Amino acid sequence: MRSATAITYEMDDEIKASLQLAGSIKEQLTLAKNTIGILLCDADFNGAVVTRELSKTLGFEVAGMTTLATLDKDGQHESAAVLTVLTADTCDFIANASRPLSGPDYEHNIASACRELIGEGPESGDAQPHGGATKHGDTTKPGDTTKPGDAQPHGAAPRLLFALCPSGMPFSGDRYPDIISKEAGNIPIIGGVCSDDYDFERARVFLSGREYKDSLILIGIRGDVRPVFSIRHVTSRFAERISRITEAEGNNVYKVGDETFVEYLQGFGLKTDVPEPALAFTAYPMMLTSVDGDGDDVAVMRHISDLDLASGSGSFFGDVPVGAMANICMISKPDLIEACVDSMNALLEEAGKQPDYTYSTVLSMSCCGRAMLLGADRAAEGRVLAGALPQGVALAGAYCLGEICPSLYNETTTRNRFHNCSITFCML
Repeated sequence: MRSATAITYEMDDEIKASLQLAGSIKEQLTLAKNTIGILLCDADFNGAVVTRELSKTLGFEVAGMTTLATLDKDGQHESAAVLTVLTADTCDFIANASRPLSGPDYEHNIASACRELIGEGPESGDAQPHGGATKHGDTTKPGDTTKPGDAQPHGAAPRLLFALCPSGMPFSGDRYPDIISKEAGNIPIIGGVCSDDYDFERARVFLSGREYKDSLILIGIRGDVRPVFSIRHVTSRFAERISRITEAEGNNVYKVGDETFVEYLQGFGLKTDVPEPALAFTAYPMMLTSVDGDGDDVAVMRHISDLDLASGSGSFFGDVPVGAMANICMISKPDLIEACVDSMNALLEEAGKQPDYTYSTVLSMSCCGRAMLLGADRAAEGRVLAGALPQGVALAGAYCLGEICPSLYNETTTRNRFHNCSITFCML
């Protein structure tokens, strides 16, 4: 697989922006048989028009989502759009959009979109296919024998799923990887929840000219692709206040130990009477440690989304299970950079275990809170990554309201999980 990235700062003229992006890709990349584009853009960017124009001009599907900021080798960009193009003869791509997820049938609609993508076909009236496989030539026909390195026949299961998820849905972010994994088994997932500037109104996902506020975009990659992953949480903490979650349901927490959740926060000296808790607690996520799989401890990070002072409860972007051990963390800029370095080093170590495969792209899903905490030094993560990436490897990332990435829960087993306050990488 080969790849290239392009960036535009043209926010007002969609046609001009499309031409800039397409022109840059054409200069860098000769397209193989099968190609797809992924657009990560500012919430004020008209992604529907731009993905439509890019798809028409370049001749392949372009999916995308809005972000708080984008990331490339030059750092963080708050008013920009970054296009990543993946092209290959030895693998192919398919993309679709689910039906709306804002109603009570969201689980069915996520599952249906996933079933279509992994080759079982959509149920009548369920998933919204959008053009099928993104290809420029014939691939192996169903029933043919697939040689090592050949593209897989259509209908074969993908080896990687990329999920662009809507935000503001009436369910926890954990439901995305949980439902998809139930349908797709151990197929790894990388992705994130679309974001805006924390007004929670302008976040959107896109697919080749169509805009969705409450649908999931899934991309499947089939064939000779060998993705590797890494994830790092920031774990600076106030260790003296570790307590057990005693009352919770889904992503709502009512009691920690004998205290209400609000009282628990106040015990750290944190002010809880704030107008926008999601912003106020950016630097104070909660680390959870629970038992999973074969009895191993699993650590996940959770970001506070809202507080109810009357009941003393709090809500999070992800699930908080009863019985988990909780601790409020304090994050600083040096912590962010250290986690970034550690995660990239771990990624390159995993890639080094595949010496006969050439990696060309790193996709990163990072937390919105990380972008905000970097403050004026927005290029800090980009500098670190630019110095660590092998020559010729492209980088594109988004700052999201939740990250999806596989993580280990014992020495050999991975599980697709929803994360907050983390930086995740997928190299392919």
